[in-house]
This record gives sequence, structure tokens and C-alpha cells, in this order.
Amino acid sequence: MSDSAMKLMVVILDQPELIDDLITGYLDLGVQGATVIESRGMGQIVRQEMPMFAGLASLFPESTGSRMVLSVMPEALIDQVFGLIEELVGALEQSNSAVCFTVPVDQFRGIRH
Repeated sequence: MSDSAMKLMVVILDQPELIDDLITGYLDLGVQGATVIESRGMGQIVRQEMPMFAGLASLFPESTGSRMVLSVMPEALIDQVFGLIEELVGALEQSNSAVCFTVPVDQFRGIRH
């Protein structure tokens, strides 16, 4: 697989209850690995830990936390993964449920297949 272009797919999922469906979808598409990290957005930090900015809290939607999913995968899978995410959360342009993006991977080592 090292001959094909690879991408790092980053998904920030604001609906933690969907993580099992996302990982199952990854497996169905042939994604061979992912790391899931519990995360918090800036809005949640402002609401909970920065009382001096309490007036700004209304600018940020309430959140129970999110999951960041990192996965290096062949570029050929990227469109399918974006499709999977939109099946789960709806149109990304209109949804407040997820943010996703890719980053080129010039080199990688240590990935076992």
C-alpha cells in the first residue's frame, strides 16, 4: 500500500454516540486503523473554565464533548469516507455535528497491514 498516495483523515465528531457507527463504516470501507481521542472544543472550555468570558458563552453551542478520529488511509478511500460521515451526520456544510479534513502524508512508517 506504500505505493499509493496516503492522506491523514481527521474527523471531529460532536455526536459521540455515533463513534461505533463511524468505526464500523471505516471497517466496511477497508480502513485499516484509526485512533479515537476524546476532545473538547473552544466553546466548551470557555463555558466551563473561563468565567471571565461568560458573556461570550452564548456564542458557542453547548456540547457534551467530541471525539477526534485520526486515520492514515489511501487517497482512494477519502471520498467514500466523506460519504460515510455525511450518511451519519447529514450534509457537512449544514451540520454542526462534524468537521473533517485531510492532510497529505508524504512519508509514513510503522503502519502494519
